[in-house]
Amino acid sequence: MKLRIYPDPILREVSEPVTEFGDGLDSLCLDMLDVMLKNNGMGLSAVQVGVLKRIVIMQNPNRPQIIREFINPEIIETDGSFIFSEGCLSVPGYFEERERANKIRLKWQVNAPYQFDADTRIEPGDFQEAEFEGIEAFCIQHELDHLEGKLFVDDLSPLKKDRVRAKIKKTLRSMG
Repeated sequence: MKLRIYPDPILREVSEPVTEFGDGLDSLCLDMLDVMLKNNGMGLSAVQVGVLKRIVIMQNPNRPQIIREFINPEIIETDGSFIFSEGCLSVPGYFEERERANKIRLKWQVNAPYQFDADTRIEPGDFQEAEFEGIEAFCIQHELDHLEGKLFVDDLSPLKKDRVRAKIKKTLRSMG
């Protein structure tokens, strides 16, 4: 599985909903997690590895042992604002101060079954909702943009975009 780097055209594609759950999706999510961790990322969308499916993997920055899989995620509510230096695994070596919502309410489907207690079991494909704030909300919004074919550098001036491309070429050359 290969990380796609800007300006790879697949990063501009809109991802399709996931309709099949199970072993194939498990394997894809594990491969995505491997790519994210090898590249020291906090989040990764499937399109960043060339798969046009609505899947996001995210590591909690405050508790790195917590890894989340969001299948067909959708932001249903936002509140406040948060400014952070945004970067992207697909735009290596470049960061830009960005403003996003500070708090979001997210709805997504789960891929793995969960047994919360004797009476509560969630099956693959079931929906969950939760609130996220701060850096987690920021990361989720960034990854959901990827699912729509958007990159955080899209809002930059043409001059800054040219600088980003040049910096990426330099970064990739130095990586070998």
